[in-house]
Amino acid sequence: MVTTPSQLLALPKKHYLNSEYGLKSWLLTLDHRRIALLYLFTTTFFFIIGGTTAGLIRLELLTPPGDLMASDTYNKMFSIHGIVMVFFFLVPVAPAVLGNFLVPLMVGARENFLDPPTVTEAYDYGNIPARVEVAS
Repeated sequence: MVTTPSQLLALPKKHYLNSEYGLKSWLLTLDHRRIALLYLFTTTFFFIIGGTTAGLIRLELLTPPGDLMASDTYNKMFSIHGIVMVFFFLVPVAPAVLGNFLVPLMVGARENFLDPPTVTEAYDYGNIPARVEVAS
């Protein structure tokens, strides 16, 4: 069979990344793979916050007198780093990202069978203000 140039330039088939476009289609999606990617973006944001606090802690320890921040502020940064990295990155990333994305694909399900997508999405959207409140 000979492949013609028009067949090579054919549009890709629809999948979860190009089925619909726009912010509304992403925020109101019921596709478990898109929900997992939204979780991934959220946890990556908090990973960056935790990494920034870790960098500030290391900058404070760079010189012996520790003149970048007060000792009370250092203790707060240390606590914020631990809370953000454990509870806002490590705990949500495994069940939310990997569980929502990979488990339905591994068992051959069309969507997440453990909980409805609307519950999963509401959990992520409800936790974002709570995480910001705790981190501030």
